[in-house]
Amino acid sequence: MIKTLIVSAFTSIVLLLPTSAVQFDVESFGQSLNGWRKNRTASYTIDNHAYRTHRPTISPAPGGGIFVSTRVEHAPRIGKLTTSYIELVFSPTGILLTGQLRVVVKDQQITTGMITRPPLPTKGEGEAPVVDPTPWNTPTTQLVNDLFKGLDTELGKLAKSDLAGKRDLVSRLFTKDYGSADLAGALRHNLNLMLKYTQ
Repeated sequence: MIKTLIVSAFTSIVLLLPTSAVQFDVESFGQSLNGWRKNRTASYTIDNHAYRTHRPTISPAPGGGIFVSTRVEHAPRIGKLTTSYIELVFSPTGILLTGQLRVVVKDQQITTGMITRPPLPTKGEGEAPVVDPTPWNTPTTQLVNDLFKGLDTELGKLAKSDLAGKRDLVSRLFTKDYGSADLAGALRHNLNLMLKYTQ
């Protein structure tokens, strides 16, 4: 009797919790990166650089959406592992609301900070309804572009600091070309797939 009451109460609580229609397809995401291995990572190469993406963590976000985060590692033949994090918040309908990129290299962490989705332009009184923006100028595209502009800025600061100090192999890996092209390219590839498989 007591057990039945507990189960009924728990079921009632679950039904009262907000549910989210948005879903992230973890399996398809992993398949696009050569498939998940037993250690919950996917390994692949981009421009002759070896990368490893960890199976994403998905948790509820305030307002009924979801928070999706994943870790992307660059594994150079020589030098230390570079670990990056992609952190995204989606609305209940699958719209990207906020994003953040973090990179840990040489015991330093750089971050873009939390970038928020820009609002759509609103129509004034008596004006025609605002049409959907062009695909390359949507709020989602602007948010993603702002993320990578921020990443390039922070990587540029790191590269400048490296060049001012000891010019070792690791420092040369983090010149402007590596920071802005290779690492950003790998992170953008992962982020684009995360957007694709969020519905």
